[in-house]
Amino acid sequence: MQPIRKVIHDAPEILSIPAEFHHRAIELIIWPLEQDTTTLEPREPAFLVADVQQIILPSREERNERT
Repeated sequence: MQPIRKVIHDAPEILSIPAEFHHRAIELIIWPLEQDTTTLEPREPAFLVADVQQIILPSREERNERT
């Protein structure tokens, strides 16, 4: 049985599924195709940004040096 991918341009209130999918375990994914531009407001990042003067990266030999 092949999955069905169907684009509906004007979705009705109730969707019907084919008879071969009745009484089976199925996965139904509803994904809007157009994106709502009102929710794309800029927001602060979820991570902290640190201001540093200089980044010091030791060489591979210095990192793996055994003391």
